[in-house]
Amino acid sequence: MNSRMGQAAAAYRQAAASVHPTVAVVKLYDATLLAISQAIRAREASQFEECFVKVMRAATILRGLDHALDFAKGGAVAERLHRVYKGYILALHLSYGKPDVVRRYRKLHDSLVELRDAWAGIAGMDAFVRQEGSDAPTPQTGALARPRPVRESDMDPSMFFGLTGSGP
Repeated sequence: MNSRMGQAAAAYRQAAASVHPTVAVVKLYDATLLAISQAIRAREASQFEECFVKVMRAATILRGLDHALDFAKGGAVAERLHRVYKGYILALHLSYGKPDVVRRYRKLHDSLVELRDAWAGIAGMDAFVRQEGSDAPTPQTGALARPRPVRESDMDPSMFFGLTGSGP
């Protein structure tokens, strides 16, 4: 296991030890979104090395989420998440040197917000709201902030074996 995977696994285990599994997943999405936002800002400022570091951080978190999937428990949802994570990782790396990299990263960021908010709804957390001048998610207030009720058919967080303590 390389050092980046070790770091991702350690961060994943640390998050799992302190919060509910679905909350940990949302927090990892938030960290990924933050890294992508920072990569965008770095690229806009022509700070290419910093952009690369942030892209690597985002990819490492996504790789950790991917490696924590339990396909036996997660079934088709775990398979779909696996494809989504691999697609994000590939898009992050392939977009890096393109002339329209900022547009591509914004598109990735926005689509990841949708996935994050789906998990936030399951966890009973607020939706992601981007505030001007900040990369951190800001909780919504008012009627739109209420998450939908959790249903039995929603994604099972136990498919993330690294969060629930049970192995594959």
